[in-house]
Amino acid sequence: MRRALLALIALAGASLTPAVAGDFEGALESRWRGAWVLTSVDTYSDCAGTHTNNHVNGQLVQGRGKFAFRPGEMAQVQKVVLKRSRLDLLLSLPEPILVSYQDGPFTLYREASCLMELQVELPRSLVSQENVEGVDRKVLAVVGRFAGRQEASRSRTWNRRQRESYPEDYDRTLAEHAAWQAEQANAAIAARIDEAKEESSRISSSINSDKDYLQGFAAGVEAAKALDLRECGTILAKDSAHVCPLPAQLPASLAEQARSRYTRGFTDGSRLVFSLESMRVLPRCMVPVPDVPRRQEHDDR
Repeated sequence: MRRALLALIALAGASLTPAVAGDFEGALESRWRGAWVLTSVDTYSDCAGTHTNNHVNGQLVQGRGKFAFRPGEMAQVQKVVLKRSRLDLLLSLPEPILVSYQDGPFTLYREASCLMELQVELPRSLVSQENVEGVDRKVLAVVGRFAGRQEASRSRTWNRRQRESYPEDYDRTLAEHAAWQAEQANAAIAARIDEAKEESSRISSSINSDKDYLQGFAAGVEAAKALDLRECGTILAKDSAHVCPLPAQLPASLAEQARSRYTRGFTDGSRLVFSLESMRVLPRCMVPVPDVPRRQEHDDR
C-alpha cells in the first residue's frame, strides 16, 4: 500500500513538469510567447505585413528582407513554433520605419510596421530529448529575453533605433501633391468632355434615314437611357466605346445585311446618349484645387 501511494505521488509530481509530461512546445511557449526581446544578430524584414524569414544558425543569419536591422533591435514575440530541428520565433517590431514611394513627380512617405521570423537552428538531440533548458540557451544566444518593454529599453544592448523624421517642409510637399492630384483629375475629366463633344458631333453627322439603322438607333437610345448616368464615378468608369451590350437577340424580321445596319444604329444611339450625358454631368465633377502654402523663408541674418 505504501509503495502504491509513493508511486502515485511520484506520478503526480512528474505531471507538473511540462517537458517530462510531453508538453515540450508548451514549456517553450510559456517562456517565449509575449516576451520582449533584443536581437543579438543582424535581422531583416520586408515591413510589408508578413513575417520575413531569417534563418539563424549560431550567429550566422540568412535573410532576404528589404530592410536590415542592427543587433539590439527591440521586438515582441507573437508566436512560437517548434520544428524537428529548430524553433521559430515570430516577432513584431514596435518601432515603425519610414518608407518612401513615388506618385508622379512626388516622393512621399508612409510609416510601415515590421514583422520578422527568426528560424533558430537547434541540435536535433535537444528536441528529441525535450531539453527545455538546452533549447533556451541556444535561443538566448540569438535574442535576449526580458519581462517587459521597459526592462528591455533599459538594457545597454538596445540599439535605440527610432523612426526617421519626415523631410523638412513635408507638409508643403503634401499640399503640393494634393493640388497635383486635383489637377490630374480635372485634366482627365476635361479630356473625357472633349471626347464626348467629338463623339456626339461625329454621330450626329453620320445618322442616316435607313429604317434598319434607325430601328437600331432608337433601341440604342432606350438602352442608354435606362442606365443610371447621374453620378461622376459611373460615367468615368464606363468605356465610351462599349456603353451598352448589344441585345442577346436581334429582331427576327431583320435579314443578314439589315442586322449589320441595325447594330451600327444601336451603337450610335447608345453612344450619343452617353456622350450627351457626359457633357451634362462631367463639368460638375471637377474638383477644387487646394491652395499651396508659401514655402517658409529662413532668415539667415
